[in-house]
Amino acid sequence: MPKRLAPRPLTADWFVRSRLKLRHLQLLSALGELRNLNRAAQSLGLTQPAASRLLAELERMVGAPVFERRPRGVEPNEIGLLLLRHASVVLLELRQAATELNGLRSGSGGAVAIGAVTAPAVECVAQAVESLQETHPGLRITVEVETSAQLIDRLFKGRLDLVLARVPPGVQVSALEYREVGEEALCLLVRAGHPLLGAPEIGLEALLPFTWLLEPPGSLLRHAVDMLFARQGLPMPVRIVDTASILLNLTLLGRGDAICVVSEPAAAMLEAQGQFRRLPPLRGEAALSVAPYGLIRLRERPLSPAAQRLQDVLEPLLFPGGPAAGHT
Repeated sequence: MPKRLAPRPLTADWFVRSRLKLRHLQLLSALGELRNLNRAAQSLGLTQPAASRLLAELERMVGAPVFERRPRGVEPNEIGLLLLRHASVVLLELRQAATELNGLRSGSGGAVAIGAVTAPAVECVAQAVESLQETHPGLRITVEVETSAQLIDRLFKGRLDLVLARVPPGVQVSALEYREVGEEALCLLVRAGHPLLGAPEIGLEALLPFTWLLEPPGSLLRHAVDMLFARQGLPMPVRIVDTASILLNLTLLGRGDAICVVSEPAAAMLEAQGQFRRLPPLRGEAALSVAPYGLIRLRERPLSPAAQRLQDVLEPLLFPGGPAAGHT
């Protein structure tokens, strides 16, 4: 049996040599969303034969199939998923170019999108947004508060310009520029008037009978709580509500004697409103915290003028002594 030759490596300018067109990327995106060649063709105003030819051209360019043909449609293979990710970024960049051009022409200043885990969103991002709104009132600012995994995924997809988050396992670290900010300190929050308030310190075993409002298993915050009980040789509380909803947590906290784990900045903000209080320190335990987070951007994607303005305002807030030296 003759030995199969490995496909020829693509050059850096393969898309130029192969005459890759915007239509190829649009078809990729439509197929990724609709998973059906006929519906994808219709969404682009093409006939199905024309869409088939475009797909065949793209597969010749990369030297391999991109979608697996199924009885009811198509499914992207590993190569297809990779191309879909890059195609979506290119198309999003082109759409954002229109937003930035319109902003420059109208004098509004364009748009920027940032994502953050809870503590940075409460503290530094809020200050930066307020400052930018004063100096650039026409600038459109989008802030998303999510888990690190979701934020990094949106950064790679081009939906976010900057994120304040952690780098999840399995992420292509070499594609990121990462400047570490620090650990995220945690505390136990309850309603004002909770029966456990008032003591100088409290034993963890005294918290077992109460309902705990925790992030779902797998999150960094949940892992910190799991390890807290494991270190003291105690079982997890029987009554746990798994939720990432801040609104639900605050509602349940205000209605009863539940305990919620939140970041220190979030706790300080909620305490100032008078309805909630932090529990006293836990006996025999150091301060609770989760792994360090950092300011992250894509290494090869230049920031827009609006995103650069946001970064310039954020950096003195995040790094008062100057930018962190370590870069990923």
